[in-house]
Amino acid sequence: MFESEYAKTEYICKDNAVFHVWKKEAHLDDYRKPVIASLSMLREHPGSLFIVDARNGFEDIQEDVEWGFNFFLPELKKTQCQIWGFILPAVSEIEGEIDLWTTEIEKNFTVIRAESYNDIIQKAHALLDENDRIKNIQLVRLDASDREQFIKDNQEAFNYGALEEFGQRDDHFEEDGEIISHKTISQAIDEGTAYRIVYDGKNVGGVVIKTQYDHGVLELLFVSPSVHNKGIGYAAWCTIEEMYPEVTVWETVTPYFEKRNIHFYVNRCGFHIVAFYNKHFRDPYDTDEELSEMFEFEKLLPPTPESVEAQIQRITYYENIMKEAEKGSSDSLNALSDYYGSPAWKRDYAADEAGLLPKELKRGVLSEDGIYNLLEN
Repeated sequence: MFESEYAKTEYICKDNAVFHVWKKEAHLDDYRKPVIASLSMLREHPGSLFIVDARNGFEDIQEDVEWGFNFFLPELKKTQCQIWGFILPAVSEIEGEIDLWTTEIEKNFTVIRAESYNDIIQKAHALLDENDRIKNIQLVRLDASDREQFIKDNQEAFNYGALEEFGQRDDHFEEDGEIISHKTISQAIDEGTAYRIVYDGKNVGGVVIKTQYDHGVLELLFVSPSVHNKGIGYAAWCTIEEMYPEVTVWETVTPYFEKRNIHFYVNRCGFHIVAFYNKHFRDPYDTDEELSEMFEFEKLLPPTPESVEAQIQRITYYENIMKEAEKGSSDSLNALSDYYGSPAWKRDYAADEAGLLPKELKRGVLSEDGIYNLLEN
């Protein structure tokens, strides 16, 4: 334990946490000595939580901020600490200071803010349990011999959601007794890539996705009702994002009555609702004659080296298409027209404007005037 007139810090074994309490304003050595004491304890107990009681917090001077960012945070990362907790009132007088530190801390750590020590411990342990589940989740390519069972499991999971909402009413079923038809699932498997969600060696759900360059569509994601509320769906989604680092735009849809799914996509996975398809606003890609009331979701991720490489491949592909169009190919001209009016072209153009593309890349296809003149001619 370390204690001075400015701060007190100790390791609490039962919680595996280093608890740092600021008593009053401190700067330079008075600030750094207790922080270094906390760092020493974190080194002695790798992977422990770091909890700072900042209710008596203060504005740091510039020298201490620079020291914290340039020395303390890099050293803290070496301790395998994953979670940094702040004890603060709902509204603090030093919100600006907290925001400054939180922005930097979140680059390498998970930040939990709460009004008490016990609240942070409870949230941290729940988060660590979830992280353990993520580590135990596997996505395994669907085997042909498991295809029919996969479809049945998918139908069971979707039926559960509908029956939970509507009881025994069947007016939302695609086919007799099924919310989603065998044909719909089978087509998704044929056109995409299907995975089994495996947890502790058991099949507990499934996923079907379809990707092209930096764009991905989550066609299906289901978890067996017997293992709901265990974080398995979220763990599977995190695994998908890790498996496809080139994808920075994800899309999916779900029926309007699937409240569990809507909560999952928006509040857990970070999607945003971008459309509600109904009789007044039809899904342009829905070729079925029957009306489907669906929410469309989208999730945008920051560019990655893999996503930029995918964009380079797409731009190169359409550069070749443009050459064929200039020779008079009507099919190439139609393909070029579709690209020019698509969100993909806008992303590629934005990447060029942001300086993400290599200078030597041929990118005539990103010239608005060049494409416009070609299409007009």
